[in-house]
Amino acid sequence: MTSTKGLRDGYVKLANSEYDQTDLGSGDDFSSRAKMAAMGNASAPEGISSRKLVAPHKGQLTDARARLVSALGKGAAKIIPGDASKAQTSFDCWMEQAEENIQPEDIAACRNAFNVAMKNVEAALGPKKKAKKKKKGPQTTRYVVYFDFNSHQLNKAGQNAVDFVIGEVKKKAKIAVTGYADRAGNADYNSILATKRANRVVAAFDKAGLKNPLSVAVFGEKSPAVNTADGKAERLNRRVEIHVTQ
Repeated sequence: MTSTKGLRDGYVKLANSEYDQTDLGSGDDFSSRAKMAAMGNASAPEGISSRKLVAPHKGQLTDARARLVSALGKGAAKIIPGDASKAQTSFDCWMEQAEENIQPEDIAACRNAFNVAMKNVEAALGPKKKAKKKKKGPQTTRYVVYFDFNSHQLNKAGQNAVDFVIGEVKKKAKIAVTGYADRAGNADYNSILATKRANRVVAAFDKAGLKNPLSVAVFGEKSPAVNTADGKAERLNRRVEIHVTQ
């Protein structure tokens, strides 16, 4: 386990941040972990199965947790307690933000903080054996942009998500954009609405000057992220999915 003082301070900071955003559930969770650390009971990194994670976050977090648990098992808490604590609290921050999956900048901030801390931890534990590099084929990453009810306009969170994708796309990447709607309203109307949402994202790419190969598909009410009864509004189904292959 990591330094209890470092964990306490890190979880207090996370709790205050969530309370400032009026996310009382997450704030209470981090506050409880801070209290445990304050009493000398260092908790383990959060388990992957405790959160509902989508790709690519689930794979990235699974690998990250394996690195962290391995380092803790090698005595990172005693050898480099500050960065070990920072790595764990940043990991749990990343888990919480990835489950919400609506603030790309916050996800990236938690992930980057984890990687910086883990780099220091792993360096302190000694050199790693160099593995033979395997040539990687094209990798596809899925991003999701959510929309307000009965709207095809990008809200602030949606614009931030699109801007994040634009920053991640490389010159030779292929982009596939797919529009969806929830089941509030009739199917034909929702197909039109999903088309407008997809086109709105494509227009944002065009405005940013992306020249990548791009395809557009529309599923409307089909293939919902969350299965609902007909006529029910569902935020997670009002979306555009962006698949970037690079």
